[in-house]
Amino acid sequence: MDQNQSSYSMEAQIEQFRSDWRKTNGRIIGVFTLLILAGLPIVYQDYYFNILVVKYYYYCAMVIGMAVFTVIAAIVYIRRDRLCYEGEALRTIRRDSKLSSLKATDWAMLAFALSAVISTLQSEYRYESFWGNEGRYCGLFLILLYTMCYFMVTRGLDFKRWYADVFLGAGVIVCLLGILHFFNLDPLGFKKNISPDDYSIFVSTLGNINTYTSYIALPAGISAVLFASEDNIKRRLWYYICMVLAFMALIMGVSDNAYLSLFALLGLLPLYLLKDRKGLNAYTAILATFFTVLVLIDRIENAFGDRVQEISGIFNLFTRFSGLWVAALFLWMLTAALHIRNRKLEQLGRPMGMKDTKNRYRYLWLGLILCVTAIILFVLYDANIAGNGERYGSIANYVVLNDSWGTDRGYVWHLAMRIYNNFPLNHKLFGYGPDTFGVITVENYYNEMISAYNQKYESVHNEYLQYLVTIGAVGLIAYLAFLGTSLVRIVRTGLKNPVVMAFAFAVICYCTQALVNISVPMVMPLMLLMIMMGIAAERTKVNT
Repeated sequence: MDQNQSSYSMEAQIEQFRSDWRKTNGRIIGVFTLLILAGLPIVYQDYYFNILVVKYYYYCAMVIGMAVFTVIAAIVYIRRDRLCYEGEALRTIRRDSKLSSLKATDWAMLAFALSAVISTLQSEYRYESFWGNEGRYCGLFLILLYTMCYFMVTRGLDFKRWYADVFLGAGVIVCLLGILHFFNLDPLGFKKNISPDDYSIFVSTLGNINTYTSYIALPAGISAVLFASEDNIKRRLWYYICMVLAFMALIMGVSDNAYLSLFALLGLLPLYLLKDRKGLNAYTAILATFFTVLVLIDRIENAFGDRVQEISGIFNLFTRFSGLWVAALFLWMLTAALHIRNRKLEQLGRPMGMKDTKNRYRYLWLGLILCVTAIILFVLYDANIAGNGERYGSIANYVVLNDSWGTDRGYVWHLAMRIYNNFPLNHKLFGYGPDTFGVITVENYYNEMISAYNQKYESVHNEYLQYLVTIGAVGLIAYLAFLGTSLVRIVRTGLKNPVVMAFAFAVICYCTQALVNISVPMVMPLMLLMIMMGIAAERTKVNT
């Protein structure tokens, strides 16, 4: 009996030892995760002149620091394990950490990293492929850091819901500075010595307007979902403020890329929110807010004239609609009516759910999305393949995908496909090397680019095409598999946890705008961290 008690006591001690080890790792990983969430968006040194380099080194330092302190903790605990338990705790950890425990998302991440390794080894420019120094520093080294960070965070982070609030707090700072820059106000002196030609295209603490709007898409997605799902009035007000600032910052960023994120967010939100009357009410409030922001910015631009940045593009398509303010007013009236009705039904003890019809509304909305998608695909076919672009009048610039489309993105996309089609089989499979698109274009197409558009292109301005050329079809498929499987996992968790669902929508917003944007170590690490935290929340009980 005493021997059984002694054996049980030893097992309990070992389990407590393992628990202490996990908690230590969780604290270490949690600290560095917060430093990335809060620090990466706002850290800078010499304003815009080295902003990419500073943020790149900051992220590298955080991930390496996370790994170093985790290893130090492991060494300390392994030493204690050998002294106190003869290595039994480590043996049980090894038994629990078999390859069979890896899920599809983990394998996809490993495949993505491995394809980048193979791409680098078979590249004619191994140094540039490893460091990405001829592009945006998105070389093999950064991809390996992404992979290392992924496994540390998903395995070790004890996720708390206030991590999202920390991220939104940093986002508020970025948005406020961007809004001030729209008014040509520069309190921190970011634009003091900037070239007049670049004055309007560098914004806030992120630099280029495209990078800025790709970042703002993340807090926009998170704040909208949390506003819609939150019951606490103070928290809901905080999320509403974050959402309004994000909407304003996206539009005042003067980049049409932002609207892809906004359309994805506003178009897909009903699939989540139309589960009950509260969600429907929240969605009408979000739509009303968006239209109100459009009306407000239009009035500001007309009132202040040259004292604010000029907005063009898709924004003008909205403001040409003379009834924009009427639509905003109608949506606010509808929101108020739904709110009053919900309060009365709640007082009568009626549940907020839509009974057996709740999925029907979502299916109807999904059908609407499919119809709109089919229309868009037909218009693209008709305008480009059938050659009927002239019939689309003022929107022809958006639907005719010629070389000048999207500030010459059409040319770069066509060039990227020409480059890929000329690759031998090994480069078709594994690309030319991570972040080497600029090497290829300068080496082989420099005169063509200069004569046609008087500039060189270091990026495809389409994240997926970029990966196709640089790490090949295998790398692109692995990346898409990683995104797809990770979204499935965090959406499943998000059905029970709105914070995780908010991360899912942030990732969707990023992936949508990535169709016309580039991957940079100022934003991509944060999007990946949304995925990592969402997966970590699978095993963490988060108080919602």
